[in-house]
Amino acid sequence: SQKDKSGDDDLAALLKKAYTQAGTPLPFLAPVHRLDRNTSGLILLAKTSEMAGQLTEWLKDKDIQRSYLALVKGDPGEQGRYEFPLRKNEKSNEVFVDPKGDEAITEFRRLQKLGNSALVSVRLLTGRSHQIRVHFAHAGHALIGDKKYAKKPWSEIFHRPALHSAEITLPDGKKFSAAPPVDFLELLKKLGGNVSNL
Repeated sequence: SQKDKSGDDDLAALLKKAYTQAGTPLPFLAPVHRLDRNTSGLILLAKTSEMAGQLTEWLKDKDIQRSYLALVKGDPGEQGRYEFPLRKNEKSNEVFVDPKGDEAITEFRRLQKLGNSALVSVRLLTGRSHQIRVHFAHAGHALIGDKKYAKKPWSEIFHRPALHSAEITLPDGKKFSAAPPVDFLELLKKLGGNVSNL
């Protein structure tokens, strides 16, 4: 989503190049929130600095709703809410639950129980780095494929954290949605899940 140590183009730079090649150069384009590198799905970008400010304000005021799909270890229950404060170690790019950390709130609802795993719908009420991944791991339900926060064999079942940004709803009710990619759907099928209603 944003520049990192790799020096590779970020999402805004890649999109600007694509628009320029199509003959519609964009003078301004900026993400207003982040997705972890291997998370699929939706991300909001602003085409003006004014809109970037407005979207950032709406996010801060929790007026924008963001929903994710995640495949997790075990069964976290029918629904729940995690409120573990989080602290980030910038050097290691790892996030920890810490009583002195920043407020972090995640709500979830189980969509499918899959034997020893589950498909959950997750709603972010705050937007901390690695929030969903760390909250579920701390609760004993790490995301499948998460090399950083899940233990073996769960970390090795999938090539990335099984997390997809599925829906974003703006304050006026306008809703954007993205179907999960093929790799996520194939994992869900492999785990015995139903992909027909996603």
